[in-house]
Formats: sequence, structure tokens, C-alpha cells
Amino acid sequence: MIFKVTPKRSGLHGKGLFAAKDLSAGERLIEYKGIRYEKGVVPNMDIDGLTKFLGLSDGSGIDGTGWAALANHGCNPNSELRESESRGRLRAWLYALRDIKQGEEILWDYRLEVTSTKEAYSLWSCACGADDCRGTMANPERLRKRKR
Repeated sequence: MIFKVTPKRSGLHGKGLFAAKDLSAGERLIEYKGIRYEKGVVPNMDIDGLTKFLGLSDGSGIDGTGWAALANHGCNPNSELRESESRGRLRAWLYALRDIKQGEEILWDYRLEVTSTKEAYSLWSCACGADDCRGTMANPERLRKRKR
């Protein structure tokens, strides 16, 4: 079996997820797997200081334990998370937004939901290094609404 992605040390943060071969725009890369939580239930995320919890559109969530949870945030991402339903349950997959070369780090925009601008920049700062880095992993649309 040839994997599309593989984990290895990242220059951005800890371990990251990297293209194991050339990938095409629109290609489904890997499923976001882990411990499932029912609507409104969120695990204690203060344990290791890592963001692995993925909130789904139905209010449920996944505390990532698989390789997909290693994909780092980037303000100029090359992949995105998409949901699909299977057997009455939402699943989440990373898809390539553009062609990705073998060895390139897989990045997606976390767009975290935060309670304040202060929290966005103090707890969830970003150091992705992109020319257009916004300085936080928080959802930029929500931040703009809070500033008004």
C-alpha cells in the first residue's frame, strides 16, 4: 500500500504531515480519525497544549488521534477539511486545494472558534511563516465580527 501522506518532523511545529507522493488538486488525502464526542461535549484540551479537537458542523467532534491530526495550521493552506456523511455519522477528510509536491508539508486553516481577540492572539498565535500570515489560528471572519 502506498500512502498519500506521511508524518515527520515539521519546521513549523512538532510533527507534521507531508505529501508522500505528488498529489493533485481536489484529491482526498486522509480521514481525520480519533475519539468521537457527542454534540456539545468537548474534551479537556489543556492536557498537552496541542489542538487536535475538531468540531463538526452538527455540534459533535473528533479528538484526533490519527495521522491527519498531525497536519499543521497554515494561513495560506494547501489543503482543507471537508465533511461527508456515512451511515448517519459525519466524517472529516483532508483534500488538496492545489497540486502538492512530494515532501511538501500538508497545511490547512484551522479557523478556530475563540471567545475573544485577546485569546486568539495569546493562546492561538500562528507562526506559519506565510507572507499573508494573520498571526492567529482563529477564524478571521469571527474576529472581524467581534471587533465591530
